[in-house]
Amino acid sequence: MSTNYSNSKCPSCNNSSFEMIEETPKGSSFKLMFIRCKSCKTVVGVTDYFNTNFLLKKLAEKLNLEI
Repeated sequence: MSTNYSNSKCPSCNNSSFEMIEETPKGSSFKLMFIRCKSCKTVVGVTDYFNTNFLLKKLAEKLNLEI
């Protein structure tokens, strides 16, 4: 179990444990990572499936670009 250093709480049930779940929303061809409460499953955030910044840095390196 991870530690909640920020003392974040779910806005719905006040729980302080969260999880990341991979989903492909209906009508989409892209995966997303949903951050949700472990207890009531309320979504509190969404992030890209891929680490976009890492991918962009690798691409820039291959193109010999400074970022």
